[in-house]
Amino acid sequence: MLETSAGKIHNVLFLGPHNPARSVIAEAIMNRLGAGRFKGYSAGSQPRGKVNPFAIQMLGRLNYDISTIRSKSWDEFPAAG
Repeated sequence: MLETSAGKIHNVLFLGPHNPARSVIAEAIMNRLGAGRFKGYSAGSQPRGKVNPFAIQMLGRLNYDISTIRSKSWDEFPAAG
């Protein structure tokens, strides 16, 4: 098990080429299971600009927070923190 510093939130970036589904799903799962210790993000090298509607539907059906889910470029994450 990974040990974390007390009170510190660790950022986790999931990468996929187009960022339509798998990395977005991983982001949502990490945000739920991370329980305030981990914050998930997802991005792609060539994002399509929209998330697969089936991925959004599935996450919503399973009561994951989809309010911030969007397709984004890895260029949004150039700096530490």
